[in-house]
Amino acid sequence: MIKVGLIVDEFFGGAGTAFGGYGFLARKYIAKYIPNQEIQIDVLLGKGKRKLFVEEYKVDNIRAYRLPRRKWFAKRWLRKKNYDIYLSIELTDSYILMNEPDKNKKLILWIQDPRPKYEWDEIGTVKLFPEYNYYNQDIYDLVHAWYKQDRVRFISQGYFLNQKAIDLYALNKDIDIQYVPNPIEIDHDFHVESFQKKNTIIFLGRIESVKRGWLFCEIAKRMPNYEFYVLGKTHREQSKNSEIMSDYYSIPNLHFVGHVEGDEKIRYLKEAKILVNTSIHEALPISFLEALSYGTLLVSNRNPEDLTSKFGIHVGDVLGDGFDKIDLYVNAINKLLTNENIRAELSLKAIEYIKQIHDISKVIPTLREIILDEVKEIKL
Repeated sequence: MIKVGLIVDEFFGGAGTAFGGYGFLARKYIAKYIPNQEIQIDVLLGKGKRKLFVEEYKVDNIRAYRLPRRKWFAKRWLRKKNYDIYLSIELTDSYILMNEPDKNKKLILWIQDPRPKYEWDEIGTVKLFPEYNYYNQDIYDLVHAWYKQDRVRFISQGYFLNQKAIDLYALNKDIDIQYVPNPIEIDHDFHVESFQKKNTIIFLGRIESVKRGWLFCEIAKRMPNYEFYVLGKTHREQSKNSEIMSDYYSIPNLHFVGHVEGDEKIRYLKEAKILVNTSIHEALPISFLEALSYGTLLVSNRNPEDLTSKFGIHVGDVLGDGFDKIDLYVNAINKLLTNENIRAELSLKAIEYIKQIHDISKVIPTLREIILDEVKEIKL
């Protein structure tokens, strides 16, 4: 049995962690589908609160751990566990790798949202409520050091992210980065051509500064003939985020649903015609893929892998707080909702694209093969 240490700092609510994109991918896809008779996965959540002992959790039949705060005990625990390989979704914490005592251990780093300093400069144009900046050069230097020791295999969820990763981790320009798209569960029984979608518009994601949810609310205010739904809740800086959003609670066609999962989330994705994304920064969010899998089109100022422009409307760059660009979103939504034939055609194409590229039945075997190949190479 190959033992994989999955390094993440959140597990979508599991073990008291936040509800975010990395955690969703880790819990709902990697930890759920990759384990089989050959591969076991443990989730490693970084440093815990206890000095001498590991904190252990069980989430969805997967074991998750926070390591002891004292490094000697963390190293001893990792030596005992003896993981064959590590897999990280990006890398936002260095504690596990710092304390791995075996210099032959390797990391598969799945590039998800690398943020060099120039990305943070763009994020920093938001002034209404600045985003917490977690740029950490020590982490990126550690990845670079492992890379120089031939201990890192890079894979990427999007071609457009590769240059950012090269810049962030100081990689060679000709590095081989394998494309491994994020997986999505496909509802093959859903047929959008016979499903009666509603004239509803959704926002799906955490309510945080970087998401600029206030722009979605401003759009709703200007479009009273349509129903708008905010699917998500605050986590970091909860009081400040809630204070900003509370100014919009009285808008009659704007509904704050809160965090949704499972059938409830699927219902909103199926029924909506448009998902609006107003983030100052995005990589390629799972919410885009989920929406497209149900033929729900995109309106956004972000255009990852050209998906927004292919299956919706890319409104162009919107920097800062964005209040001066509300009409761009309003016009885009109106254009899609008043051209039903075009919208319906794009809807079918979106679903077909997701089936071809992101179907979980195609992606998970690729990830398993990468894990097996890397471990085999180590043992040789």
